[in-house]
Amino acid sequence: MPPSGSTAKLFSTFRAWVRHWASDLRATPEQAAQHRAEQFREVLRQQPLGCLSQLAMLLLGLSYFWNQGHRPLMVGIGATMIAIYVFNTVLAWRWRRRPLRAGVSPLAVWALACQFATTGLLWAVLTVHAIHVGDPTQRMATVALIAALIAVGSWMSSALPHTGVAFPLSLCVGTSVGLALWDWERHAVLVPMLAVYGATIVGAGLMASRQFLQRQVAVQALEHQHQWIGLLLNDFELNASDWLWETDRSGQLRHVPARLAQHLGRRPADLQGQALPDVLAALDVDRADPAHGMHRALAQRLAQDQAFRDLVLPVLLGGQRRWWSLTAKPLLDADGRVEGWRGVGSDVTVLRERDIELTRLATIDALTGLANRHCFQQRLVEHFADPSAVAPCTLFMLDLDNFKTVNDSLGHEAGDSLLCTLAQRLQQRIRPDSLLARLGGDEFALVVPGELEPRLARALGDRLQDALMQPCTVLGHSIEMQVSIGVAYAPADARSPQDLMKVADMALYAAKAAGRRTLRFFEPEMGAAVSSKLGVLAELREALRLGQFVLHYQPQIDLASQTLIGFEALLRWQHPTRGMVPPAQFIPLAEDSGLIVPMGQWVQRQACRDAAHWPADLSVSVNVSAVEIERSDVRRSIDEALRVSDLAPHRFEIEITESTLLQDSAAMLELLRELRGNGMRVALDDFGTGFSSLAYLRNFPLDKLKIDRSFVQALGAQGGDDSATAIVRAIHSLSQALGLETIAEGIETAEQWRVLQALGCHSGQGYHFARPMDAQQALAYIRHCRSGAAGTPASTPSMPPSSEDIARERPPPAVPRDARRSAPGRAMLGIPSRLGGL
Repeated sequence: MPPSGSTAKLFSTFRAWVRHWASDLRATPEQAAQHRAEQFREVLRQQPLGCLSQLAMLLLGLSYFWNQGHRPLMVGIGATMIAIYVFNTVLAWRWRRRPLRAGVSPLAVWALACQFATTGLLWAVLTVHAIHVGDPTQRMATVALIAALIAVGSWMSSALPHTGVAFPLSLCVGTSVGLALWDWERHAVLVPMLAVYGATIVGAGLMASRQFLQRQVAVQALEHQHQWIGLLLNDFELNASDWLWETDRSGQLRHVPARLAQHLGRRPADLQGQALPDVLAALDVDRADPAHGMHRALAQRLAQDQAFRDLVLPVLLGGQRRWWSLTAKPLLDADGRVEGWRGVGSDVTVLRERDIELTRLATIDALTGLANRHCFQQRLVEHFADPSAVAPCTLFMLDLDNFKTVNDSLGHEAGDSLLCTLAQRLQQRIRPDSLLARLGGDEFALVVPGELEPRLARALGDRLQDALMQPCTVLGHSIEMQVSIGVAYAPADARSPQDLMKVADMALYAAKAAGRRTLRFFEPEMGAAVSSKLGVLAELREALRLGQFVLHYQPQIDLASQTLIGFEALLRWQHPTRGMVPPAQFIPLAEDSGLIVPMGQWVQRQACRDAAHWPADLSVSVNVSAVEIERSDVRRSIDEALRVSDLAPHRFEIEITESTLLQDSAAMLELLRELRGNGMRVALDDFGTGFSSLAYLRNFPLDKLKIDRSFVQALGAQGGDDSATAIVRAIHSLSQALGLETIAEGIETAEQWRVLQALGCHSGQGYHFARPMDAQQALAYIRHCRSGAAGTPASTPSMPPSSEDIARERPPPAVPRDARRSAPGRAMLGIPSRLGGL
């Protein structure tokens, strides 16, 4: 009859419990076989002692009951047990000679378990027989003997769970069954006690078996780990550039790395027991000075009894300088005392040389090979290291004159070549204790220890100037360069590196303003001028935020028909306390600081809004500076101004200067093509005063040339200059040949008007027709002109300007933009390109 569900579940649970205690469920078949062999071997290892003890107990028991018991039974059981003990002893001896990795089959395990169960049953028969024939004292001795036999036999066979369970279980069950069948009433108490005792012994045996198995698993894992570590360390020492080392407390080598012995040309055995610092002393690059040797540095670290990392030491190997890095930690004994050191040595030559090269590159200028800004600033910091006793020095700030012209005309490759040549010449003219650095672009700085007398400082400046004046041949062109120099002293002029560079910059600005090839020393008045400029800059930002800028418009007249054709937008700053500020006082600063970009965007929007109220045949002209083109998207801002005002693109005209075209020819060409493609017109302002070139007149998409006022003012005057007339005639003829219109600015007299009209100039503007006016006055002017009056001084609604008005409103003559500095924060030299016709 098959077992019920509860019985089957109980049996399954018991089997799982036995498997849990009897084997490692996570082991693979190979690992399980190895575990089984180790358990089998451990049981057999205990057999000689176990068989000897059981044999002694057997003989003692047989002699004790020989006169009372059934002798044939006792002799038969005794002989059988002796045979089993002899067999197990021989088996154990044979297994001791077998390899450690020899396996064992499950059948052999179960055979041994059956043998142990048989031995237990034989002991049970003898026990029951002794209790039956003995007196009370003998019975008590028999029970004690059996209890000891169960405990000892179970403990000695517990390594293998099969034998650990088979012997005590067969002995206890056999004895209990025999006593119960023989005389239950007499042994009713002894049988249950024996059962409990037997169960306890079996459980303890299984636990001992489990612990032995766990120890075996841990030992095997540790052995496997040691093998891997050994393989890795062996491969590490054979193939890696690093090497392992180990010393005792005094630093004497206990493990000699083969690589270290190879470097020394000795055998590892010869180095065993020698002090590591002394061994490394043979490779020390500082052997001439033992007080600073690498072995001393290592000895000091070892004496501190603390772990250390990356102790980088220079060594000589084969006559070449190498770098080793040592890392180690102390080895502690059971009491926590240092008993030695273990560490690793690494060859870090490649990393060290790379760091040295990176450090070098971080302090030099990649183009010229001079010190860079970072290195230069570090040198200045050294002079100011002690604020109470600043080390005196003289600082020269140098800026090449018109270097940008070389870049624009010959290209950056030529400019870089020129900078390298000039840097070498400057380096040859300075003292060895001085530091020459390139700060960026065409700016150099020279720091000389000590405060040079003005006479000596000027003499050094002259030598530097002379070095640059010698012609340089670059890409087939002979170039002569000049330099402006600013000089400042520490600590006389400044008490910090930043302040020293600032005051030297101020002196340089003064030198640039004074003209080319000039040297200026810092003076306190220069600081006041800079403070004034900073104040104006702050007011400019505030003016932009509060809307203090206004636009005035100057009419543009067709010279032949005397009709109004449009206006030029002119920017004005209506200051709350100083009144109308002249453009020349704020436009250079606005361009230098970048404020010209938002100011220019405002001009474009406002001019388009005002022009939207004019008749459709009138246009508005707005000047765009080079800074705006360089720092903003001019096309996008103009498109936005036209969109918001709903002004037709053909009514909008931009004016640019000749120098603006040279900023970036490719980008400028693309911008002008896009603007003209959208219907706008482009005029070239101040033609003839800058870098006039027929090449850009032919290549750039232009609509109009604007004749500068410097040529117009000389026309028609009594005893006037005929060359001015010739120049204007040439400009007009050139424009006609290129299909361009001409417009003259600065027309102040009727005679100038008649001469221009006779020469064929298309249009003009100036005080002869009307002075600049605000938006409301411009509307009134338009209504007056459209009422039938001609655009002549007699027909304009405004009074003719006085000479004072002319002097106040007239913009100064334009100069080439390249004659000015364009670095942020520096004053502009000369008159900049004008925003809004300034």
